[in-house]
Amino acid sequence: MLFPLNGLARQNVATAVFTSSVTGSSGPEQAALVAEKWARNAYETEPLTPEAHAILALAQGARAKRSKVIGLASLLNRREPTLQALVLQEYVEAEDYSKSVETLDQILRVRPARSSELFPVLLPVFARDGAVKEFAEVLDGTSPWHQRFVNYAVAEPTALKNLLDLRYLVNFDDLKFDQALLRNLVQQDETSLGYDFYTKLLSNGGRVEAKGGLGWESTYPPFDWRFTDHSDFRAQTSLDGGDLELYVRPGNGGVFAWRIVETPDTPFSVSIEHEISPKNLSKDVKIALRCTQAGEPFLEQEFGEHSLRLFVEKTPSECRFMEIKLQARAWTGQSALRGTISSLVIE
Repeated sequence: MLFPLNGLARQNVATAVFTSSVTGSSGPEQAALVAEKWARNAYETEPLTPEAHAILALAQGARAKRSKVIGLASLLNRREPTLQALVLQEYVEAEDYSKSVETLDQILRVRPARSSELFPVLLPVFARDGAVKEFAEVLDGTSPWHQRFVNYAVAEPTALKNLLDLRYLVNFDDLKFDQALLRNLVQQDETSLGYDFYTKLLSNGGRVEAKGGLGWESTYPPFDWRFTDHSDFRAQTSLDGGDLELYVRPGNGGVFAWRIVETPDTPFSVSIEHEISPKNLSKDVKIALRCTQAGEPFLEQEFGEHSLRLFVEKTPSECRFMEIKLQARAWTGQSALRGTISSLVIE
């Protein structure tokens, strides 16, 4: 009112009208139509108003018109987030992987808080065949949003295979990410892919995959051990890492240690040495072997007083990987179950 030629002020009004309309559950295109009058006035009095450009682009009914406005406006401004979000959408719809990730990189380096809004837009692009190479050239760890995006994508089943390919090209140096990727690949029945990645991780870390004596390493479950950890029911490695210590309070029990291994050639044996006390409760500790694609174990056996020996003459067909589960229970009214398991050997 004080200065009718103030295009920036009119742009502020147009943006406020657009934002409030979107917040009021109108779609972006409908909200743009509501704010179009203010955006056009802003543009006519101040041509270099990128937020007005974005609103005017959304208000175009025809796709070709919208694309032309967005293309011209983006030549004038590559930092305004609403306009750049439209540019990103254009590249996504055109399946231009390289430009999509480049545009997102420009937006999130300036406005990192918009990651929760833009990651869902980028994910379908990332999950497409052939997208990994372009993403690898941008997701180099030089911006905080790079790690946030892969942490977001690792929870999405459609992105896991491409995320694994990306991880082979880029080391994000994030143990929790690698653990989540392994875990989620197995949950999506991609155990072979997960196992190949596991062996690669061991090789890069200078660690040799366990053969025979499995040890109690727990860095990369489920191909390393995973232990239960509750005050009434827990398993933990000893200080030197050589033994597994077990405690079960009466009335508690279940699986206390489990992992996946590549199924050995048959026949094979499994040997366990342990010290469970009281000794008469060692029968309440047992091992179960299950093919990963099967619902039920193909073999279960209770511990003896000091050791366990079991022999497997034959496994079910198509059983490349098997899950080892160690289970224990302390019954109500009996003593707490304690002990150490010193070794588990497959040969």
